[in-house]
Amino acid sequence: MGVDFDGSMAAQKPLFDTGSFTGYHRVFGLGRSGYLSATKHLKEPLCGNEEGWGPLSPIRYDFTPCFIDVWIASVAVFGLVLGAIAIWWLLRWRRPTDVAKDWHFWTKQTLLVLVIGDIAAQLGIQIANYGDIWFQDFRVWTTAATILSLFVIFTIQWLEQSRLRNANGVVLFYWLFLLIAFAVKLRSLISQHIYSENKPYFITYCVGFGLSVVEFAFEWLWPKKSNAYEALVEEGECPIEYATVFSLLTFSWMTPMMKYGYSQFLTEEDLWGLAKKDTTKDTGSTFDKAWQHELNHRKHPSLWRALFRAFGGPYMLASVFKIMNDLSAFTQPQLLRFLIAFVGSYHRAGQEPQPVIKGAAIALAMFAVAFYQTVMIHQYFQLSFVTGMRIKGGLTSSIYRKALKLSNEGRSSKTTGDIVNYMAVDAQRLQDLTQFAQQLWSAPFQIIICMVSLYQLVGWSMLSGIAVMIFMIPVNGLIARYMKNLQKQQMKNKDARSRLIAEIINNMKSIKLYAWGAAFMNKLNFIRNDQELKNLRRIGAGQAFANFTWSTTPFLVSCSTFAVFVLTRDEPLTTEIVFPALALFNLLTFPLAVLPMVITSIIEASVAAGRLTAYLIAEEIQEDAVVVKPAVEEIGEETVSVRNGTFSWNRHENKNVLHDINFSANKGELTCIVGRVGMGKSSFLQSILGDLWKVKGEVVVHGSVAFVSQTPWIMNATVKENIIFGYRYDSSFYERTVKACALLDDFTQLPDGDETVVGERGISLSGGQKARVALARAVYARADVYLLDDSLSAVDSHVGRHLIDNVLGPKGLLSSKTRILATNSIPVLSASDYICLLRDGEIAEKGTYRQLVAMRGLVADLINTTGRNDSGEASPVVSTSSGSDSETSTVIDAERAMEKEEMEEAEERLGTLQSIRPGPGNSSSTQAKARSSSMATLRRASASSFRGPRGKLHDEESPKTKQAKEHSEQGKVKWSVYAEYAKTSNLGAVAVYMVTLICAQAAQIAGSFWLQKWSEKNTEVGGNPDIGKYIGIYFVFGIGAAGLTATQTLILWIFCSIEASRKLHERMATAIFRSPMSFFDVTPAGRILNRFSSDIYRVDEVLARTFQMLFSNLARSGFTLAIISYTVPAFLVLIIPLSAMYIFIQRYYLHTSRELKRLDSVSRSPIYAHFQESLGGISTIRAYRQQDRFEHENEWRVDANLKAYFPSISANRWLALRLEFIGAVVILAAAGFSVVAVAGGSPLTEGMVGLAMSYALQITSSLNWIVRQTVEVETNIVSVERVLEYAQLPSEAPEIIHRNRPPVSWPARGEVEFSNYSARYREGLDLVLKNISLDIKSHEKIGVVGRTGAGKSSLTLALFRIIEADTGNINIDGLNTSSIGLLDLRRRLAIIPQDAALFEGSIRDNLDPGHVHDDTELWSVLEHARLKDHVAAMDGGLEAKIHEGGSNLSQGQRQLVSLARAMLTPSNILVLDEATAAVDVQTDAMLQTTLRSPLFAHRTIITVAHRINTILDSDRVVVLEKGEVVEFDAPLELIKKRGVFYGLVKEAGLDTE
Repeated sequence: MGVDFDGSMAAQKPLFDTGSFTGYHRVFGLGRSGYLSATKHLKEPLCGNEEGWGPLSPIRYDFTPCFIDVWIASVAVFGLVLGAIAIWWLLRWRRPTDVAKDWHFWTKQTLLVLVIGDIAAQLGIQIANYGDIWFQDFRVWTTAATILSLFVIFTIQWLEQSRLRNANGVVLFYWLFLLIAFAVKLRSLISQHIYSENKPYFITYCVGFGLSVVEFAFEWLWPKKSNAYEALVEEGECPIEYATVFSLLTFSWMTPMMKYGYSQFLTEEDLWGLAKKDTTKDTGSTFDKAWQHELNHRKHPSLWRALFRAFGGPYMLASVFKIMNDLSAFTQPQLLRFLIAFVGSYHRAGQEPQPVIKGAAIALAMFAVAFYQTVMIHQYFQLSFVTGMRIKGGLTSSIYRKALKLSNEGRSSKTTGDIVNYMAVDAQRLQDLTQFAQQLWSAPFQIIICMVSLYQLVGWSMLSGIAVMIFMIPVNGLIARYMKNLQKQQMKNKDARSRLIAEIINNMKSIKLYAWGAAFMNKLNFIRNDQELKNLRRIGAGQAFANFTWSTTPFLVSCSTFAVFVLTRDEPLTTEIVFPALALFNLLTFPLAVLPMVITSIIEASVAAGRLTAYLIAEEIQEDAVVVKPAVEEIGEETVSVRNGTFSWNRHENKNVLHDINFSANKGELTCIVGRVGMGKSSFLQSILGDLWKVKGEVVVHGSVAFVSQTPWIMNATVKENIIFGYRYDSSFYERTVKACALLDDFTQLPDGDETVVGERGISLSGGQKARVALARAVYARADVYLLDDSLSAVDSHVGRHLIDNVLGPKGLLSSKTRILATNSIPVLSASDYICLLRDGEIAEKGTYRQLVAMRGLVADLINTTGRNDSGEASPVVSTSSGSDSETSTVIDAERAMEKEEMEEAEERLGTLQSIRPGPGNSSSTQAKARSSSMATLRRASASSFRGPRGKLHDEESPKTKQAKEHSEQGKVKWSVYAEYAKTSNLGAVAVYMVTLICAQAAQIAGSFWLQKWSEKNTEVGGNPDIGKYIGIYFVFGIGAAGLTATQTLILWIFCSIEASRKLHERMATAIFRSPMSFFDVTPAGRILNRFSSDIYRVDEVLARTFQMLFSNLARSGFTLAIISYTVPAFLVLIIPLSAMYIFIQRYYLHTSRELKRLDSVSRSPIYAHFQESLGGISTIRAYRQQDRFEHENEWRVDANLKAYFPSISANRWLALRLEFIGAVVILAAAGFSVVAVAGGSPLTEGMVGLAMSYALQITSSLNWIVRQTVEVETNIVSVERVLEYAQLPSEAPEIIHRNRPPVSWPARGEVEFSNYSARYREGLDLVLKNISLDIKSHEKIGVVGRTGAGKSSLTLALFRIIEADTGNINIDGLNTSSIGLLDLRRRLAIIPQDAALFEGSIRDNLDPGHVHDDTELWSVLEHARLKDHVAAMDGGLEAKIHEGGSNLSQGQRQLVSLARAMLTPSNILVLDEATAAVDVQTDAMLQTTLRSPLFAHRTIITVAHRINTILDSDRVVVLEKGEVVEFDAPLELIKKRGVFYGLVKEAGLDTE
């Protein structure tokens, strides 16, 4: 290849004749100066040949014999130096394994010995021919060095057999370079006629060359025997770990997956494992170390420095590849210049045409450079992406870890949505930055090289070009700044919208019950249309203007440069200058276009980095808030003590929740904490957990803790997994736990027993079931200290009794433990050992039950207000414990060493993560069983080792309650989706867009043709005539093209894309609001949110961009191929095979890539779902000290996602490399055919070749982009498909039926009649209500009772038609409710639901989202609800802020807000669904008086009760059992009957007289 490209060669006939491609020629008598000839004395140092060092021979078109060996010598040196390093590396870092040396190995080594022998023979012939000067001749030393280097290679091949699973890179490159050098030398030998002058040498040389080729093929293509390794290999590992260097450079290691993906749809099981360096565990700890280093060494820790420290290494390597790529890109225009000169030499008079080999060499060089460039740029991309992937993994893991450590202050400013956003959006921003960050130095570097190259072409005229660029930079800067501000605003709007959506989805039930759909829809539309899309329009206009400036810049640069050149220089502006200059200007486009993108990306990333830094340094829980000591052994020893404790929710405000607390609890005691709503009961428990900021004092806890929060935290898993909660499964104890917690009946009702998956936030369980599952989890954990926050309030009184007897009381399962229970339930007080009454954050009274009753203080009042004396004590307590009391209860601690082993075992398992069925089969638990055979002793639960995520424990049966797996379409996206998208985009606008697109492309090309015409004219004349005409027309073409580009952007954004996304979002939102409740029961909120956040984002911002790039590249490539074919018609022959190959690769890629992308997006939502879930249960996770297990689970989920992400980015590289190779072939063909055509005497002009080549050089990137963008379009159109899927969800009954609207006063009387009513929650489930017939008179007060799960709440849902009738109907005032619209029905009924849903916003928004009531009404209902004082005390009164989920009000206060809402609804029917469950006794009493006050006298009230005493004064009571009415009569009558109701009353310990 090394051919002198200087055209000013002495024009000698023999040179042209010997310049054939193979070197073969018939010119004889060129003197005796072959490779084997030597002079008597050295003419030049180290060279004993007449022709000297050359490098070009004066008599043939060839290198001189001495110079020919420089190539081979350099390969030998490469082998010696790098080979030595490779040997050291193999011996130092690679352990040998015993791998049999098979025939393949021996064949390879024998071949190598033969090659060495052959070269030694050549050395002999050389010494014989060179005479006396042989030891001074370079050619002899080269051959000797080659032999030495082959010995080094022999050693490496010997060592790698047992130490490497692939061929060593040094060896492969050595053979490749050696063969190239041998081939060049062979041509030279043919040109010197060695084949006739010294046959033995020529034959020996050819044999050596042949053997080397075979040896190379053996080493490279013959795969290693793998069976010897299979024992060492984990299945599912990534082939990248043992791919050869060629395979890494060409991404061939991806081919097996591409093949597999082409033949069938890929699933999760087909994915390879991650390389160890890429696993989240690894990246997480790497980042953690770096971040800790920052925190310890710097006052202002910088996330950037930490990331660089953790992941910067490979990224720096990427920049080396980038430099190589940039340099090679600028050699192309130089080569183009030589090519044009070569073509010109055949046309110009008085100039000797240049030899063919020179043209061929130029064409080959262009091909080689193009391919080299491709290889470099993709190594750079791959490293960048992998770095990005590691950053994402490391950050995700750190964000998750941090979330588990955040304190209350840290949490208060950040809602769950925000924290999930850090993971979803901000970490992603930093990941995206890795693709652009290198451009920060690379773009200026490219611009500088470009300028230098231009200077060589056009001299100082290029300064005018620089001036234009410098002028454009601030313009682009301004646009970028404008865009950045819009982008920031966009982020805010997006956040606001996703927060609103999240709240709407989480509180959908309440929105439906209150018929608030319209109010929230308006709220959503306001944010979406008036804020978000308005802003998007601005972004679109900005984008169009930016496109205009970016596309005019390179054009203005070229225009001004040429103009200045023509005006200031005398020499003509020839093709040799114009086309290389054009190619350089085209190269300029990229760095110029990318700089603004880089700047925006950096700005976005720095905003994200700022947010993340603030989050990562946010306050964590106080490390020393609680002192944990080892568990105590004896009953009666102190286990919890608080001395002089003062606690606050916020360390920066001096508002303390609890002050001067002195408290202690002992092993084996039940302590009750009582007090009114908002007096600090829950805060007290949390202070023992360490969740509060300890202002002063000390808290000591002995042993492990189990905690049940007031709102039970239930994971999206099976009931069993919720109870076992990561401990080892111990069947006998599990049975006892479930029995004690009264869950057995529920298991029989649940569709799959305890294998039922409960859905997000335990959605498919009733309130009481959730509470008991959470309690069972605590019992199963067998901790030392139990903190129970009001576990009894959500369960019915008889169940409460059962729990007191079997779990909490003196004979319960936990009798040997310390139990601290915050409660409002009176029956449990009598069973307690100790009672504390909290009042305004202080302990007002404490003592035993007897003492306090005798004191007649606050506690005694509390007990008396419930209207019952110590009747509870009279009821005999039946013990279910089989252990006799004489047995001393001791808790055997699991041996610590054993737990350690389990942890290690868990660590090892993490690699493979196979899932197991939990079972008592582990040896350690059987030992423990033997040791704790007595039933009364509870062994501490030991942590189960982590074997992959929960939810994987059962694949045998397919349970009915499984949430529908997220539907991921397979295969091609249907055309109907595109059609639908085009329709929503407005077809007219789309057509106009297409026309402008083609015109813009045509104008650009016309400009180039005009240039060609102009430059050829100049060459002809030898000067520059008609300057004004030529420049003017060129200018018009350029500006026209840019203007059209801007127009097409505007049309696409404003008229197509934004229109479409507005309609799509609206359709989806409407569909969600109209979906029946059953949809929300089976669909996790995260999944719906995902459609509203990421899918809508794609439709908003990504799709338009992708379509635009796709279409413009399609147009560009089409025009390019046309131009090349017009110039070199021979090229047409190639178009068909190349297109076939292109389409084949593209199909191949599409199949696999599409599935990988889908797997990537499907495996992404579980990460966020799990994260969101964990955020909800942080205090529980912390209390059980299970942070590690949840971190593992998070890492596992992120890895599962990266397993799909990594192959999907590698697939892009795999594709790009192959397509750009086709592009390189196009360049080779265009150049090669031009050379052949010109040499064959065709009238091809330089201008045409220049024009064709300058376009051919661009085709590689276009071809690549087309496929990439088709896939991007496919990937992103999936979002449209998903949005449409939700837009077509089945909806509930219509909101209003116009023919059938109830009268205005309806329901005036408030009579309710159920006739033969049955209902189920959704298709395929059992009936929850069966044949119910009830007749409720006007203004009656009805109580509904029954055990948990009997269908009490379902009755209320049926009334509101949240569940629809299966058979029968409900009449209100004689009107069939199924015959009117839902809105009419729900607006006319009032309800106080079980869980009070509060929204982020003001108190006014929460009471009256539609803003239909005035202030006086609102204040009066607040007063009736006993909330007036509290609200008046908040900042802003009615406008006071309520946080997400109402977190700044206590549970009782939230319940009171619902009461206030119910009073606002002017209805004659009021439904109370266990409304007083979370309220303390006094507030409850006040509520009851309110409900019995004249305000409610004229209403029909239906109360679903937990506490039987609240409904004893009802007119009639409905008793439900298993969804059927078993009794319906006045309470006293029912008690006389001694039926089911009597039993319930008795269990509640009420006086049955």
